[in-house]
Amino acid sequence: MGLFDSLEAMAGQALQADAPQAISGALDNSSVGGLSGLLGKLNESGLSGVEASLAPEVLQSVLGDQHVQSIASSLGVSPDQAMALLSQHLPALAAAQGDAPAAPSDADN
Repeated sequence: MGLFDSLEAMAGQALQADAPQAISGALDNSSVGGLSGLLGKLNESGLSGVEASLAPEVLQSVLGDQHVQSIASSLGVSPDQAMALLSQHLPALAAAQGDAPAAPSDADN
């Protein structure tokens, strides 16, 4: 294993340890509107509730390439890695915020 591989592995381990905080910051810095904005987009797509993780492909589809690129850039990882991290940690982030999306009301339409 080369030096670059070692550094990459250490960076990945550090990101995994701080992932919830890093993801929250990346969402806040993106144009998606933070965690609340992401939960709203999921709700608009008919994916209310995030008590179980969503597949990275589903998150990428809901967010769109521009948001995915922005989040990945903030995290310093590839878009695929960013969506995998988001998929893994989204249920805990939403639960910690107490901000699970509600069903849309008639007033929202």
